Amino acid sequence: MRLVVDENMAAGRHAFAAFGDVVTVPGREIDTEDVSRADALMVRSVTRVDRGLLGGSDVRFVGTATSGFDHVDRDWLAGRGIGFAYAPGCNANAVADWVIAALAALAAAGRRRFGGGSVGVVGAGHVGGRVASRLAALGYSVRLCDPPRAESEGGDGFVDLATALDSDVVTLHVPLVDGGPHPTRGLIDGAALERMPAGSVLMNAARGGVVDEDALATRLDDGPDLVTAIDTWAGEPAIDAALLPRIDLATPHIAGHTVEGRLRGTAMIASAATSHFGVSSGWDWRSELPAAPSASTGSDPVEAVLSAWDPRRDDALLRGLLREPPGERARAFDRIRAACPQRREFASFSVAGDAPAQIQATGLGVPDPADRVG
Repeated sequence: MRLVVDENMAAGRHAFAAFGDVVTVPGREIDTEDVSRADALMVRSVTRVDRGLLGGSDVRFVGTATSGFDHVDRDWLAGRGIGFAYAPGCNANAVADWVIAALAALAAAGRRRFGGGSVGVVGAGHVGGRVASRLAALGYSVRLCDPPRAESEGGDGFVDLATALDSDVVTLHVPLVDGGPHPTRGLIDGAALERMPAGSVLMNAARGGVVDEDALATRLDDGPDLVTAIDTWAGEPAIDAALLPRIDLATPHIAGHTVEGRLRGTAMIASAATSHFGVSSGWDWRSELPAAPSASTGSDPVEAVLSAWDPRRDDALLRGLLREPPGERARAFDRIRAACPQRREFASFSVAGDAPAQIQATGLGVPDPADRVG
């Protein structure tokens, strides 16, 4: 069996070695020639998987080690009888950590206090649910907005988008959906941005296309009354360099990139491939984990969080994009993304002694019983 695997997939060679011949290729460079003789394709979010890529191949199974799948034409795969698997929830802890760390960094910069106030969580799936639990523990009043869930489960416990936007913090955790009853492309448009109160925070760790970036630039040009923390960008890797200087905290689509999250994603699609092909990989993702790190807690939750991971370092790396010639910026985005240091999930940290309740609420040193293993 021949498998083509994104070279940036965590432990990809180890996870799929038992299946046969593993060929690794940079995700954005996987082409029809690479997959022409492949039996399986394992990707991350940067590879577009559709008829154009696989139409002339013998691929029988596609796995994406990501919690989203808008880069995969699932209908076409299903029509061809090609198996498919993704990794829902694999990076939920990682993205929740990003939200907490981003809020801590904004607080350290004097842009927004840490804890308390209201937060609109738009999208209450694996990631949004984890974010909501963490923020509630930190004392935020959480407003969940998830129209598909509200429609299927009843409206109790959910608010509409207008109510969510009228919050001190709005954090986005929806998939990128173009059609159907609940499209999300351009969900945060000019009208939505105008609803947000002065001094409120907009955070996007979902997909870049969820925010209308032209409208965001206009709102930011109107005055510095909107605070922004952005991890995902429209048009990646060719992001809008003119928008970047206007953003308070900017990271290069790495919110879900923890050691644990990436390994968990690989494990989940390896498990699905095992079921599909009847081949056991015999690989345990925990064997790849380094020793648990430690956090300097003290009594200040902001300092504790930033001692574990300070996103301002990744922000500084991304702003280096502006020093690149315009024609090189797309390639530079991918280089910068790959250069961001690997980080650990807060739950993996060891914390000496009994940490104050607010530090525990950040997730530092607190194993999550809902963590998915795959």
